[in-house]
Amino acid sequence: MSAPSQTVSALRSLLAVRFPEKARKAPCGVPAGVPALDDALGGGLPSGLLTELVSPVASGGGQTVVAGLLASTQASRQRVALIDGSDGFAPEAVPGDLLRHLVWVRCRSPEQAFAAADILVRDGNYAAVVLDLRGCAERALRRTPASTWYRLQRAAESGTVAFLVQTESPMVPAVPWRLVLGTPFSLADSDEPRADVAGRLAVRADRAHVQAPEEMAG
Repeated sequence: MSAPSQTVSALRSLLAVRFPEKARKAPCGVPAGVPALDDALGGGLPSGLLTELVSPVASGGGQTVVAGLLASTQASRQRVALIDGSDGFAPEAVPGDLLRHLVWVRCRSPEQAFAAADILVRDGNYAAVVLDLRGCAERALRRTPASTWYRLQRAAESGTVAFLVQTESPMVPAVPWRLVLGTPFSLADSDEPRADVAGRLAVRADRAHVQAPEEMAG
């Protein structure tokens, strides 16, 4: 039998998937600074929700999203936390002035990353928290208990933070928004301005599988 809080969380996610137009009209939280991503979400990363973004490490898209988010939050004087699960973030690829309002947590294992995310999502001082699990061993991530994900989802729902989880393959259970990045390229090797690179990104919105409360209970 599932806990009541897990049932409520799953029900909210189920409604968001089955009635996406209503979800799109909900107040968006933080513009990501990537046109395709913001369009897919109806304006930006939704506050109080967990959003999954699937992209290969080598594509450069995940780094571009972080750079766009930093630019967006700098303009609005908001703070961002990046939990780097495999220590793969390349700060040299981002203009230095965009790093001043970033808290960068470098982790050595998925366990450390999940623990840091649990703290920072509940902190209340960040407009957005990014949990980047790309580069982590998929076998280890697949062993993550469902209760860990539900705890993070409930933490996001209890506040106003926009919580973005970056993965290399679909992984987050009961997530209302799962987006997949296309257009692979290397940000470090590109001579184009950041805004032009972000404008070339393609995003596909996939309907995530959300368990109904009765499925969870069974």
